Amino acid sequence: MRFNPNPTFKLSSLALCVLLTACGGSDNKTAVVTEPDPEPTPSAPTQGTIFGPYSTGSVSESTFVYYDLDTNAVVELTTEQASDNVQWDIAFKRTGVYLNQHSDNAITAYAMGHNSDFFDGEGNVIADSFINATAELALDDYLSVKTSDVPTDDSLFVGDVTSSIIDGFYHYDSTTHVVTAADDHYFVVNSDSAFTKFRAAEITTAGYGIGQITFKTAYQGADDAEFGPEQDLTIDAAMICSGDVTDVYIDFDINQEVTADDAWDVKLPCAEDKTGAGFEINIADDSTALQDFDNQYTAVDPASAAYYGFKENSYSVKAFDGTSWYQYNLQGGHKLWSQYDVYLVKTPTATHKLQITSYYDAEGTSGNLSFRTDELNELAGEAP
Repeated sequence: MRFNPNPTFKLSSLALCVLLTACGGSDNKTAVVTEPDPEPTPSAPTQGTIFGPYSTGSVSESTFVYYDLDTNAVVELTTEQASDNVQWDIAFKRTGVYLNQHSDNAITAYAMGHNSDFFDGEGNVIADSFINATAELALDDYLSVKTSDVPTDDSLFVGDVTSSIIDGFYHYDSTTHVVTAADDHYFVVNSDSAFTKFRAAEITTAGYGIGQITFKTAYQGADDAEFGPEQDLTIDAAMICSGDVTDVYIDFDINQEVTADDAWDVKLPCAEDKTGAGFEINIADDSTALQDFDNQYTAVDPASAAYYGFKENSYSVKAFDGTSWYQYNLQGGHKLWSQYDVYLVKTPTATHKLQITSYYDAEGTSGNLSFRTDELNELAGEAP
């Protein structure tokens, strides 16, 4: 027997022969290519799924969470971007719930009152009802809401309303088109560590604006215990609003008209035709104010000013403030309990239901909102 010094070559030749035979030669067969299994399509969330918790920051550093109800997703925006954005529908910031007010995406809401048994006949809170309630127990109420439950009266749906804190300083007669001063509507401005109570006493129109306006002002300085006697302050806006001048500025500390470079407290924008001032009064960015239409304040306690309800120049009255989603301090301490009411939130294209289920994350940290939300249609699990 002859020894083969290269057994590897012999085996390789044999393997090659088998491979050529398997490939078919003259059989002309086509090789089979196995396609990978397709990625599964994500299924829609089950109706009643809880989304969150979404953090809105701390008391000292709170932030907005903007939410798109159509996609059930957070929209990452700055506050400035959100003011002109139509993608988000509802926003959360600590206990506050905000509805988009953009003209192309005006959102409104309606509270269904599914938690009426949480209150007694006089409207007082039944504490145990809130304390013992859970998201699981409230699920059936949420699931029961169908398209047929949507009120046909659109006036029941309310949006957030943005107003100026100095609105109401004049009266307008739509029949005679005459403007007069609302001399019984008082305003209190908190500015530069002082308080000024003022009202418009007389208005003379010029063209489409205010030609002249006389204020009655009462000043309470940092060392004063109450407002001083009223003083007159007359502004000739028709004379001031000319050329490049865009605003009329007033400093209550010295009770006179000043320039933009001075420490002004309120300003009146000039009318477009420069015939005078427009029918608008704005306070400075670092100032706040309140309306005192009942003339009840003779003084402001600086130590308690935070509780008077002073507001910035432009403020919103939120729809959810009228039907709060929570109760506070039912057992002492500072805890919040959800009311588990179901809200209908209407966008220009759909109606969604919403139930806020928690204000805390798993560690009990406040300001972390969780909620259920679904669109009211068959796709959300309704019976046709």
